[in-house]
Amino acid sequence: MNGEALLARIAQLQATAGAARSQGQPGAQAKQHQRRATVTTRIEPWLALIEKRCGLLAEDRRFIRLRLATQQHSEAMRLAEGYSAAWEQAAREEQRAHVKNNAGRQAANRWLKRQLEQ
Repeated sequence: MNGEALLARIAQLQATAGAARSQGQPGAQAKQHQRRATVTTRIEPWLALIEKRCGLLAEDRRFIRLRLATQQHSEAMRLAEGYSAAWEQAAREEQRAHVKNNAGRQAANRWLKRQLEQ
């Protein structure tokens, strides 16, 4: 199952779980269950780390989420650091100011793909 299919399935399961909960009797208190962390909340700190250093677009966030969702904690942190470093280096090396973010984005995305292929 690829990353997009995994995230779609998780969203589908969460939606059906919410709709399937019984309403119970009027005035009765529903049981409180501890909420499990979703894939999104698990990786949000890595996106926050990257966003502090890089100008991410919505599609960048999606690209990163799809790739970090299956990684262990320490590996996700290493990838987030490397992604940011690759972005910053490419942006520094680009002479044209209006192209810096795009150059950084492309270099960081290539770097992340190469890391995950190893």
